Amino acid sequence: MKRWGIQIFILGVSLLSIGVGTQNVQAKSDPIAETYGALTSTNLYRPAAIKSSTNTVIDIVLKPKDKTALFQQALDVNTPGSSQFKNYLTPSDIRDKYGQPQSVTDAWKAYLAKHHLKTFVYDSGLLLTVSGKVKDFDQTFKMNMKTATYHSNPLQFSKTQPVIPASLADTVWTVLGMGNHNQHYVFPNAPSANTQGLDNTYAFAGYTKQFTDRYNVQSLYDQGLTGKGQTIGIIAFGGMKKSDAYHFWKHENASTDMSRLTVKNVPNSILDPKLSGGNDAETNMDVEYAGSVAPQADIRMYWNHNSVPTLVNMINAYSLAFNENKVSAISSSWGLGSSNLLNLLKARKVLTPYYSDVLNVVLAQGALQGISEFDAAGDDGGIPYSIGGISGNHVLLNRSANSTPVMESNPWVTSVGGTTLPFSKNFGTSTKVGAMPLGQVSVAKERSWGMDYLWPAFDSRPNLIAQVPSLLSVAGSGGGGGFNKLVPTPAYQKDVSGVNTFNARNYLSNLDQPIFDSDLVHGTSTGRNYPDVSADADPMTGYMIYYPMGKINWIPSGGTSIASPQMAATAALINSQPGRKRMGFWSPQIYQLASQTDSPFHPLNDTTDNSNLYYTGQTGTVYNQASGLGTVDFAKLAQLYK
Repeated sequence: MKRWGIQIFILGVSLLSIGVGTQNVQAKSDPIAETYGALTSTNLYRPAAIKSSTNTVIDIVLKPKDKTALFQQALDVNTPGSSQFKNYLTPSDIRDKYGQPQSVTDAWKAYLAKHHLKTFVYDSGLLLTVSGKVKDFDQTFKMNMKTATYHSNPLQFSKTQPVIPASLADTVWTVLGMGNHNQHYVFPNAPSANTQGLDNTYAFAGYTKQFTDRYNVQSLYDQGLTGKGQTIGIIAFGGMKKSDAYHFWKHENASTDMSRLTVKNVPNSILDPKLSGGNDAETNMDVEYAGSVAPQADIRMYWNHNSVPTLVNMINAYSLAFNENKVSAISSSWGLGSSNLLNLLKARKVLTPYYSDVLNVVLAQGALQGISEFDAAGDDGGIPYSIGGISGNHVLLNRSANSTPVMESNPWVTSVGGTTLPFSKNFGTSTKVGAMPLGQVSVAKERSWGMDYLWPAFDSRPNLIAQVPSLLSVAGSGGGGGFNKLVPTPAYQKDVSGVNTFNARNYLSNLDQPIFDSDLVHGTSTGRNYPDVSADADPMTGYMIYYPMGKINWIPSGGTSIASPQMAATAALINSQPGRKRMGFWSPQIYQLASQTDSPFHPLNDTTDNSNLYYTGQTGTVYNQASGLGTVDFAKLAQLYK
């Protein structure tokens, strides 16, 4: 599960991972105060102190020749009926059409080398990753990196404008990462109401077959498709032990060829060394399930040795993967935070004002190359957390439908939402520490993931939340989905029934308490609607992962971040069909297929018992913001997808 950066809510073992390791959650002396304190505020990460000898990384983003044409071609090569359909480009082709020529990148490399800075030039001619000591950056750009801020001149970060040859300066669009060491750069910890451990809180947890049987992946296996010859990319901000993945794959009868899993280190800017590295359950989950759903595909992990996903680190991970051009599908379970967080950093002048446009160009490159890009839609439901204010090292949190998670709703990724599988379980009524006294809970059929199916238990026992306030950590989760109003509605979503209209109910108060019997409201909106597709992600009906912790080896988990790598794996399966070209960027084609009579998608359109804690289904449409186009029949998708 991902919130600001990453949070995995692993049930049954009282474990909470926030990308920097794990911690046992103990009962507190005042659970109500602790719970609401965690719901309404959290601590901030700030950059660690740097020295002149500290090594760091920035990116120089070069001006594309024609952004509009680049975006249009990225759509055309992925849209059936276009004359350019499936005419994917290589990174060098992208340089020829849209990037800066080699003469420019060579000149930049030589210039920076004179200032003791090393430069990695991406083949697209759109990006330079520059590494070196802080003192050399300070001298080159006439600034102090501890206080660097952005100015109208893209190469100026203090009151003094650096003297850089105009022939080079004129090629620069913007710079990434220059403000990452400024104390005004902040990143909030993940909000959580876990003030006491909740044992046995899941209904059931399966393995790979839970996904492959439910969504007709088995039919692809029956055709002999295994992902052989394909490589799946995993963006990671945490490490893992390779042996864990191979142990899981052996358990799932997937290939244990020791060459399957490779790791590529991503050049990155370290916000704080204390947040770096570590064995991370999220990475285990992504790698294990990508490699079990596609049992003979290779897995390529792009590892940032920093648990805080800054823009420069995210851009470098994707750019490195695209530059290698080895992966046919790639998945990320980490986000960059909400739009109001990034706009706050932009207002503080520690983040480039062009962050959204740069992200679009980089991700569109993957689409141009025919790479299927998937991103987990988030786990806070339809009204995600946003920043209400900052005081010292703490941030006030609230939920806002107007604050959008930026990566999850980007128009150049296929956003993966969550569902809950049918189940019935009696959780009992004990209120002892670790218990979840919900009594009988039932979900009759697969639905959008939102915990409002617990509302009858809360309604029938009004004192339950006061007795066990940590239940709010469960009640406040659901699949991400809604509208990204910062970008226009993509062409592939226009004129699709359900897009830019919505049904919704208020299921949560401002204090995250359940609201009962709220009215269904109807409305319209604009922008990029997300998610695009959905699959089982509710931890209640989640998956087992292999993640040894002392005496415990297997733990249940969930979140849209376990659905996303499985989507990428199915793309690898389909791509492994002999003679087949890469599926490429899914979204332009799947919206066409969903609008046809013989659709491979099953929309979840009920308006009751079917929400992501805000948005519900829309009767008679092919799309809704709670679960996108719905679940996928992958065998049918493989048959119909051109």
